[in-house]
Amino acid sequence: MTIFKPTTQQQAAIDYDGSMIITACPGSGKTTVMKEKVRQTTANLPSHKGVIAITFTKKASSELKKKCTYNAHDTKQSFFGTIDSFCLKEIIIPFIGKIWGTPKTELNPIKQLQEPYVHYLKDKYISPTSEDINNDEGFKKLYEEGMLWMNSFAALALYILQNSKAAQRYIKARYSHVFIDEYQDSSLAQHQLFFHLFEQDLIATAVGDVWQSIYEFRGGNSRLLNELATNPGFEHFVVDINHRCHPSIVNYATRLMDPSATLLTHDANDIRVHRLHLKGNLKDIGSVLSTYIKKLIVDGDLGNASDVAILAKKEKSLALCALGMNIDYRLYNDNPLEKSSLSDCTDLYSDLLSFRYGAITTIQDLIDKHFDLLEPKKITIAKLRSLIKRLRDDQSVDDLIYKFGELASLIGIMETQNTDASLKLKIHEQAFLKQFMAKADNEVQIMTLHKSKGLEFKYVFHLDLEEWSFPYMEKGDSWDDLHYPNLPQDTNLHYVGITRAEEYCVLVRAEYRQNAAGKDSKSRESYFWSLPQLKGLYQ
Repeated sequence: MTIFKPTTQQQAAIDYDGSMIITACPGSGKTTVMKEKVRQTTANLPSHKGVIAITFTKKASSELKKKCTYNAHDTKQSFFGTIDSFCLKEIIIPFIGKIWGTPKTELNPIKQLQEPYVHYLKDKYISPTSEDINNDEGFKKLYEEGMLWMNSFAALALYILQNSKAAQRYIKARYSHVFIDEYQDSSLAQHQLFFHLFEQDLIATAVGDVWQSIYEFRGGNSRLLNELATNPGFEHFVVDINHRCHPSIVNYATRLMDPSATLLTHDANDIRVHRLHLKGNLKDIGSVLSTYIKKLIVDGDLGNASDVAILAKKEKSLALCALGMNIDYRLYNDNPLEKSSLSDCTDLYSDLLSFRYGAITTIQDLIDKHFDLLEPKKITIAKLRSLIKRLRDDQSVDDLIYKFGELASLIGIMETQNTDASLKLKIHEQAFLKQFMAKADNEVQIMTLHKSKGLEFKYVFHLDLEEWSFPYMEKGDSWDDLHYPNLPQDTNLHYVGITRAEEYCVLVRAEYRQNAAGKDSKSRESYFWSLPQLKGLYQ
């Protein structure tokens, strides 16, 4: 691990020991700042206490924990995980029974409410609040039927803290600080929970960037980050130096968001943002990009194909582009296992597949992530390691799924039928399995803009820059009523895509786009290409 030398901005944020908000741009080292704060804080805590470190994804959580525990640093009784995982494991499971009694059956976290249970609730909630839980008896009824709906976790955790002195005492005794990353994507319920922890005397740190808010469709609300920035209980720190991207990429991305933004100085002849209007449809463009990437490698301008990402708003666009690719690639589709109703089963099966096919390299990584709380009297570590090791044996699909079920039952996941069925349908598809294999240097990475969040590549090819495609356009009552219903979110998503590029960002418009009927039609340029503030910032 390289020695970290903080900038003045970063050092100021690291050294402050009160509640704070850090607004940080892409490539500013915000994860490193968060890591340094966690290490600095936990070094001074007694052995029975820790911090809450919440990230947006499990992958980000694993990376943060690894960085925080580097060189055998003791993080004491700290929690590393997602907001849903924290709510479920630290508050809901231990304390909900004290408020609502014992359910009729074993509790299971679920991602989606199915018939008839969706009708238990008075409304169609995207992200309910604790007030909704208090006013809608349907949430308790779901609990009594053994169901914990993931969308309600933050609200349910806050409801428990508001009504359980035991839960309040536990959190205050166990934790001294709470850190939340990607705060711009927090829902109102998650914001209220964070603020409640702050009011319970935990020192609170929120890290985020309103320009990277891309999950409002899930209930995320970037305005909550701005609200914290003006709260007198929080000191506001700005970390806005992008160390990742070439200055010309930074200038283009920043002016996209702020037409009057000050530009970085750089060689005027060295502009690394390119706009290409390519002939043909997306399949044709897949062939063109393949040839171009191969040439970059042959000429020595690019080390590995895996340093290249092809990004698009729509999965359909990526699939069409991939049809024309004649270079190795990895297409990151939505994981069909995620449509399974049991979220814990989906997460476990995905990681078991990652171990079998190589993305997770060690047995201990799996144990740390899923089996760390398993009691020794239930199974010895040696036996557990043996069960996991067998996943890599040659075996039938049925035998493999049986072994998955064995491991699931050890941690209380008994209903695996839906996930089993999804896995049987997809396990013979190479494109599906590639997602669980170790990253290969010779594979171009193909994914949606949403999936690219938090990643970085030397070259980025950004597709879908045609009118109607991106930003999304829809027709009202007449052809005179054309509008962009999601323009702020699409602009943020465009910004995220551009700032994934370290060295070169290539913005691609296809001559033909596939319309709603599935037919090719002549395209017009995207709204994003018409913005006057971007003139002179691209080639």
